[in-house]
Amino acid sequence: MTLIIAADAHDHLILAGDHCAVLSRVSNPGASRAVLDNYRKVYPWKYGAIAASGDVFLMAYIYRLFLHHASKGRPVNVLQVAREAKATRSATGVPPDHSTGSIYFTLPGNENFHLHGLHITADTIIHETIDPLTTCFSMHRDAPEPSAYEVFNSQLRPSFFFSSIAEFQRHHLDLLTRFFRDQSAVDDLVTASFDVCMLDKRTGIGSFWQMSERFRQLVTLELSADDATRVAQIEATNMRSSSLATPLSLP
Repeated sequence: MTLIIAADAHDHLILAGDHCAVLSRVSNPGASRAVLDNYRKVYPWKYGAIAASGDVFLMAYIYRLFLHHASKGRPVNVLQVAREAKATRSATGVPPDHSTGSIYFTLPGNENFHLHGLHITADTIIHETIDPLTTCFSMHRDAPEPSAYEVFNSQLRPSFFFSSIAEFQRHHLDLLTRFFRDQSAVDDLVTASFDVCMLDKRTGIGSFWQMSERFRQLVTLELSADDATRVAQIEATNMRSSSLATPLSLP
């Protein structure tokens, strides 16, 4: 139904998402089922990038809450944001087992930027940090075989393997293009086109592309040192308050 790829390539973070979205009658009461093939799942935000899959409206609530907290300079408690978004969906009458999904995002830590995952099920929320040279796939059906994951992950390369950052980017854009194309061939709810962000873990410089028949680079962003320091403090607070990868029961 959808494909998000979140990867830590040792010195860069990669977020990519296809363009398919399904609006069901349950998640969107009063409207007929609709399948979109131009839905964007990867967005820039103050601290890098966010990519989300699952209940479209739940993900939209989470993204807006992230932006709201960041704009106000408030601590971004990712677990609390997820709980608020889940409660908002439940208040509209959407069953808990339909307001589910995964969101991946970048945040600076004490030294470098890190890639985080937030996974929301019917009754739990799990927050994890993605390890270096690790890839996570977020799909709702026809998930890649373990061998496909291993092949993809084994081809991640740090930038120092290449003579230039452009070659590093080209290698991973080609890797992603092949993966999305192959998955689209066996799943009609995954598009071969996709959006992608690559973020330098040390500097916070991120570049965004839209990939279709012809790729085009959309923008390059650089975070300020003040932003990085501020969120490092926020992230340290969150780590003390909750254990990573531990299910939290919703009220």
